[in-house]
Amino acid sequence: MADSTARRACRVWIFNHYATPPDRPGGTRHYWIGRAIVARHGEVTIFATGFGHASGRNDRVGGRALVRNEIFDGVRFVWLRSFPYRGNTWRRIVNMASYAVMVTLAQVGRPRPDVVVGSSVHPLAALAGWFVARLRRARFVYEVRDLWPQTMIDIGVMGEHSPTARILYAIEAFLARHAESIVTVLPGMTAYLASRGLPTAHVHYLPNGADLSAAGSSERDARGTAAGMDPLPPVLEDLAERRARGEVVFAWAGAHGLVNGLDVAIRAMALASIDGAPPMSLLLVGDGPEKPALKRLASELGATNVLFIDPIRKDRIPELLANVDVGVLHATATPVHRYGVSFNKLFDYMAAGLPIAFACDTFADPVAAAGAGLTIRPDDPQALAAGFLTLASASEAERRRMGAAGRALVERDHDLAKIGSAFADLLGCDLKEGSEPRPVGS
Repeated sequence: MADSTARRACRVWIFNHYATPPDRPGGTRHYWIGRAIVARHGEVTIFATGFGHASGRNDRVGGRALVRNEIFDGVRFVWLRSFPYRGNTWRRIVNMASYAVMVTLAQVGRPRPDVVVGSSVHPLAALAGWFVARLRRARFVYEVRDLWPQTMIDIGVMGEHSPTARILYAIEAFLARHAESIVTVLPGMTAYLASRGLPTAHVHYLPNGADLSAAGSSERDARGTAAGMDPLPPVLEDLAERRARGEVVFAWAGAHGLVNGLDVAIRAMALASIDGAPPMSLLLVGDGPEKPALKRLASELGATNVLFIDPIRKDRIPELLANVDVGVLHATATPVHRYGVSFNKLFDYMAAGLPIAFACDTFADPVAAAGAGLTIRPDDPQALAAGFLTLASASEAERRRMGAAGRALVERDHDLAKIGSAFADLLGCDLKEGSEPRPVGS
């Protein structure tokens, strides 16, 4: 926690390679944190890549430009050109390194920050944050949203004693020891750091959450339409027709990667679609390296009730989820989940009042804790099919009861506006003397 001399309305820089405002698909955690700080008359700049991971292009930085500034609800985004890539090849590693280099260069000449937040997923963004904080004599906060290299070791793509793992472990330890505070979305982060002999007294748990506010502004709507990012209207028409004829629509909204195990969900839907079962369909919204293989699998299984939809803007997710019946979350079993999970999509489902088919093995199970759906063994198509059948056969009143329980949990513990305010408190961003907070988003 900042001392009393540092506690004031502040200038905050956030280094997050993958940050996005609500006008595109992706996580909006730092946009919401930025709004909370701006509401206290602070200044926030989020440094993020302009490279579109779905499009494979530097969408946000046009022409030959290297940097572009854009403001959303008072929060400044600095888009950086970064090395292009497709898939998880060596080019993606270069993309990460190019972000760290570009963000270090892009901060030159800007007013000195009070606080720099270096945020994983990958540790090079956080390491660049520490370096710039030291260079500019600012405080440094390390935010952990994913454990590198532990996640890659646990899923078998990296050896625990490999040179790369040793380097990543060393970076993680360095950042943990040199940060003023560690912010994490993982409820078991203290246990993880303790297991590695790292300090834990400065760890603060601020989980992911969902937007409980009204729909996005007309300004953001216009931008998204101009960018051609709105495939939603025809999807909603199709969903309305399906539900009108009695189908129960299950939905996944997120990445289509290896760790998501969406092949299990497709197989489960095929197994559940038997004679005498309630009619149901599975909507897979998003993109990722596994999507072509998933489409082939659905075709091979004859699963015509599995529907693939392109990514949609984050601020349209609530509208989509208001038109489905059940949220689906499958995460391939991995030991790293022993430290807890904090999936954005899970809280989006809960905010929409959806019951959830939650196939994930973790010690901290928010679905079970809230009574918001079914917890199902992951990587087991038969078990997930049985869960699909149970939820499809439940009465609408029972599904509404589970959905209301999830919504209550989000309102209490996972409202992004409240999480943003708590983050602002941690950073020491107080109101200026005699001032009042601005409404968030004003």
